[in-house]
Amino acid sequence: LCRRPRWLRREGRREVPSQSSVASDVADRQPVTPIPILRYSTEDLPPEDRYRAWFLRDWPRTKPIYQTEPTEPFNTRWESAQLGDLIFVHTEITGMRWERRAQDIRLSDFDPVIVNMMIEGEAHGDMDGRPFLETAGDLHFHDLARPSLHASTASRTWSLVLPRPLAEARFAPLDDLHGLVIRGTAAAVLFAYAEHVHTLLPKVDLAESDRLGRVFLDLLGVALLDSRTQAPRRLNADEILRQRAIGEIERRLGGEVSISGLMAVLGVTRNRLFAAFQPDGGVQAYVMSERLERARVTLGDPLFKDGIQNLALRFGFSDSSHFSRSFRKRYGMTPRDYRHLRAAGDQPEA
Repeated sequence: LCRRPRWLRREGRREVPSQSSVASDVADRQPVTPIPILRYSTEDLPPEDRYRAWFLRDWPRTKPIYQTEPTEPFNTRWESAQLGDLIFVHTEITGMRWERRAQDIRLSDFDPVIVNMMIEGEAHGDMDGRPFLETAGDLHFHDLARPSLHASTASRTWSLVLPRPLAEARFAPLDDLHGLVIRGTAAAVLFAYAEHVHTLLPKVDLAESDRLGRVFLDLLGVALLDSRTQAPRRLNADEILRQRAIGEIERRLGGEVSISGLMAVLGVTRNRLFAAFQPDGGVQAYVMSERLERARVTLGDPLFKDGIQNLALRFGFSDSSHFSRSFRKRYGMTPRDYRHLRAAGDQPEA
């Protein structure tokens, strides 16, 4: 294990940002509209309450993103700011085990790509079959649409949270990024820029936030030039349209997903939309497959106690009969039978 970061060895002290490192020409200039900085800390809570308070925190989503387990007495401090389309985060946190399972992903509406820069500490684990080790001075890519299991020591990090459409637009295809570690000069440039941005944030006007975020994206693009195992395949027009359409479908999965609605929001013809989903058997076939699979995963969750009718409505089915017929056609049994089998310990093939 690495040496515990300095911030963990300071008991009972609240850190106050120093202004001495801010360039004089910036320090004397007050922003017209400051960039909002969201701050969170468990320091003032009783030690026994800290982990639960953090775990139940409603940021960046109301439900936990990972299955987590502290490996030492818990404490954390976070700062985050929106820079254009991405979120810039500074985190100080104690040792932890982190897991994002396939079932967590299926039930989640949160699938960004996160770039984690390790200032102090160490992390190691498995990113969907890809082993990784990140030490101080390294950065790695973490795709929340794919499973992962890793452990981290007490650490201090910078992070960039890239919404999936943004990550795809700048770095697609994303298949080779999950667990990719970047070291050396390419990483050092990003660390230096992150430190600079963090220092200047309280003094920079909101109008500059987009530009700060774009520089991060440009630097990531340069860092990836020599780090990817192969040049990324350029997506064709149908693949790009399919990715955009899937994002819109995700937002509507619990309600009506109409062809006309998708055509309108995407600005495409019916023929183009159908061509993009030809490998899936069409748009509605894709929608039905996604709804049934998510319903199946939910039925297998021992914490799910709701009725079949509510489950059907939750995933966009008109009623429980429609849901049950579709489920039986796909999986060879009714939702109720599937739930009973899982409760009994059997795991039928999906």
